[in-house]
Amino acid sequence: MRELVFELLLRLVKPFGAVLVGAVVWLIAIGPVGAHGSAELAILCWLAGGAFVMLVAEGPI
Repeated sequence: MRELVFELLLRLVKPFGAVLVGAVVWLIAIGPVGAHGSAELAILCWLAGGAFVMLVAEGPI
């Protein structure tokens, strides 16, 4: 049972990382950049965070 819990936690690391990176991008976008905070902007920031996490995790090097 413990192995199942660890496997689930390992699989949730990437989505949580994408959420954290997306939140930072969103805060930068609505703060210094001055963009209007919307659901579309939040989804785009989350997708950018996911792309960053995938690029870092499975980099070409």
